Amino acid sequence: MDAGFVALFRHHAWATDRLLAACEGLPEEHLEFVTQGTYGGLGSTLRHLVEAEERYVSRLRGDGERPGPAPNQPDPPSPPEALAPSVRVLRRRVRASAEALVELAASFDPEAVLHTTFRGEPITLPAIVLFAQALDHGGEHRTQVRHALTILGYEPPDIDAWAWDEDLKPVEE
Repeated sequence: MDAGFVALFRHHAWATDRLLAACEGLPEEHLEFVTQGTYGGLGSTLRHLVEAEERYVSRLRGDGERPGPAPNQPDPPSPPEALAPSVRVLRRRVRASAEALVELAASFDPEAVLHTTFRGEPITLPAIVLFAQALDHGGEHRTQVRHALTILGYEPPDIDAWAWDEDLKPVEE
């Protein structure tokens, strides 16, 4: 597939990993922090971001629908992880799903159509819809987490494309 398409998912993976790395050492009470206009508590938002991405990968691979939340409900736990996986565990999980999204993007067929289910109902949709949803969903919740971090007094990591480009440049000696 187009290298630019793949690069979008490389940035997506980098940005999510960088954000989770910034959240790894937060105290429990900060992970429970809720601010208006966000998904839920900071930790719940991170978990939701990771579990949704795992569901996108599952569908794109043709594995069908994995259990997801009912409308306006939190994500159900994903075995074998605990009910409230640590940020370190979430980071490990999202690295695997992000790598899978990059691989799927690299082999993406623009004409691909998925026959899957959504909230228990059969649906047919172009695969590009799930790719677009993964990027949009990830960006939305990364913004919410950055907002919560700012309110809590932390300097959120810079995860825009400019910072990604700088991070990719070789270190001059």
